Amino acid sequence: MIDFSEITLIKNPNDNFVGIRKSESGDNYEFWLPNGFNDFVEGDFDKVRDLFFKMYRTFRKFEDDNKPNRININREDYQTDQDQTTISSGGLSLETAEGESCQLYSKLNMIERVLETYDDLLINAIQKKVKRTEDIDYSQIHKYLDRAIYLDNDVVYVETMDLPRPVLRYESTDIVNLYCYILDEIIQQLQDDVPDNIKALTQDIRFLGQNFKDSYLTSDQSIFHKDTFLETTIILKETLDNIDKNTYYKDPDYWVLYEAIETFLYGQLNPDINDGNYWGIKGFSLIWEDMCQTYFFRNHLEKICYADTDIPLKGYYNHSRRQQEESNRVGNLQMTVSDGINFCKQWIYSAESDVSDNDNQILRWHELLVVEFNPNPRHLVLTDGAILHPYYDYLDYGYDLDYKQTRVMTKYLRPDLVLLDNSKVQIVDYKDVPLEFYLNPSNLSPKEHNKYKHDVIK
Repeated sequence: MIDFSEITLIKNPNDNFVGIRKSESGDNYEFWLPNGFNDFVEGDFDKVRDLFFKMYRTFRKFEDDNKPNRININREDYQTDQDQTTISSGGLSLETAEGESCQLYSKLNMIERVLETYDDLLINAIQKKVKRTEDIDYSQIHKYLDRAIYLDNDVVYVETMDLPRPVLRYESTDIVNLYCYILDEIIQQLQDDVPDNIKALTQDIRFLGQNFKDSYLTSDQSIFHKDTFLETTIILKETLDNIDKNTYYKDPDYWVLYEAIETFLYGQLNPDINDGNYWGIKGFSLIWEDMCQTYFFRNHLEKICYADTDIPLKGYYNHSRRQQEESNRVGNLQMTVSDGINFCKQWIYSAESDVSDNDNQILRWHELLVVEFNPNPRHLVLTDGAILHPYYDYLDYGYDLDYKQTRVMTKYLRPDLVLLDNSKVQIVDYKDVPLEFYLNPSNLSPKEHNKYKHDVIK
């Protein structure tokens, strides 16, 4: 479990990584913050916790939004030449259609395990367990003489026996109560932003979790409270140990819950168990771009002419998408893009303009965002009162015309966003770098200068 009071904050990251990872100089953990967090308060347990869970929700949404078309599960043989970063085979990789460097994302297993384990059928299953009972099986009495109480009249008294009996589980066992308490604490921190199967039964989970809290904790104790974090964690560990010692029949359902709780209470980012030495994403700029696009589509949809994105939006319906499960995505035009070697299909958003071509066909905005360059000399020459078409060369003193069509070099621009506001066109390209990066390029390293040059040219 993460102790938010012992995490060192790292501001102004220089390698595009955002998340938590082990320090290179010690055993402590560092929380690398995104750009723009220079004024974030140091040493505040609550603020660090809240930022972590907001970022956790953001990463999950980014994964869910991009999994159908951009994200792949990492293979073990894929961990090569990734900026010396190591993650488990269960991590995630992302590569843009333009062939940009692979983005890496490692799940936080201690929380993921609790969320993924939930199964209402498992929790409410009818189980046959071994339990202590006051019923006496006299044929087994000889096995309990060591527990017996010997009375003065030579009578042997056996208080309880461990006998199998079928039990209909209308109420959870302690292991279920403990699991539901942890799950409910996580749900509250994620502000109910959890999988649908959990969201539908939140009240039931909270009820079972409250049963555990009533039995073992005080009303103000919490896993994620700065004043009670350590005490609560100790109690949960002791309770799990006692439950394990006193549970005589442990079926597969029991071990599913036990391992999820154990991972949550004792888990950490441990490179020795092939879990990676970090949690987060290397390539936060892609998340930043999606966040910016989401803002504009939610608040200024009527002004958007073009957007290089295919983000999903709640409550949005796209008539251009053939598949119903994609109808909430904003992309309305599928284009073929190339990184110079490979070609692939990618969705963009492009609205109709008020411009027509020579065939009176309405042009979309992506067709207007184009730069044309004619590498051959061109002249406008007056001949018999007419103007020579500029796409043809004029030779021999302006009288003998050699109409030779020239090749025009064409580049279709792909900014992140184009807005039309009161006849004013605004072209936007998102950059996840501090403003100082562009104001003082003389202070940049050679690698940073290449990025600066590329950005300015774009």
